[in-house]
Amino acid sequence: MESIATNRLDQDNEPQPDVVLFIAPACGGQSPISDDDYLTGPVEFVAEVSVSSVAPDRGPKLRTYERHGVREYLIRRDGDSDPE
Repeated sequence: MESIATNRLDQDNEPQPDVVLFIAPACGGQSPISDDDYLTGPVEFVAEVSVSSVAPDRGPKLRTYERHGVREYLIRRDGDSDPE
């Protein structure tokens, strides 16, 4: 298991999701690890645990992840029983 938290999607977008699942390209995944230990490109799954960041997680982050091909995105609002 890797402990990489930053996902370099492009020059302007390096989100640090709360949970990320990536599959190595050798195993069919789409996000290699760069020489400086960043995930590069879209990962297979991202989860955000939101307390006060619900609006950015639903808006700009969601659009950025969609635009870059992240396959699954889950938002878990802290205190709610149902994830989005």
